[in-house]
Amino acid sequence: MSNRIALSVSRVLLAGAAALAIAAPGARAQSGSTSTNAPVKVAMLDLAFYGKRANELQPNDSVMAMTATAVMRKGLTNQPGIDFVDSATVARAAAGPAAKAVVQDIPCNVVVACAREVGKELGARWVVMGKISKTSDLIWIFSGELIDIKTGKLVLDDSYELKGIATDMVPKGAEVFARRVAKKVTAPDSAVVQ
Repeated sequence: MSNRIALSVSRVLLAGAAALAIAAPGARAQSGSTSTNAPVKVAMLDLAFYGKRANELQPNDSVMAMTATAVMRKGLTNQPGIDFVDSATVARAAAGPAAKAVVQDIPCNVVVACAREVGKELGARWVVMGKISKTSDLIWIFSGELIDIKTGKLVLDDSYELKGIATDMVPKGAEVFARRVAKKVTAPDSAVVQ
């Protein structure tokens, strides 16, 4: 009698395994995931500094944009699933003729259309850009955008008010946005606008 039960259990398990093997590809297709575990190519323009509305500018205020840029690059460079384009390659593309044709005399890192052009030129799926704005010594604004080059749309358009000492708060804002970018570009449904 126990041989019959063992044989029945074996058949049920075998049938279940076969059903899962057949259903799994369909479930992946329905979920919208087309992930082949290939890393997505991400380019990032240097973050811009904006201080025109600040109540007072200090000589080193623009360094905050460089700090945020470095923090974001560090946060995205070694992320699993991301092929991060090096900064020198991005800078060359941003200064190249295709980008210049879009912006003329305006810096590329403040124009979404230029960032799209840089992404296309580099074959990137995503481009990150943003700016650091100073309002006062204790209030700064971090603005970051993630552009889907395939659709041309802004997928993330975040703005964080950072209150406190700039050297403490600006890197924190950059870390938060870098994590959101990494999560978005590596998600199976990464083209969905939030």
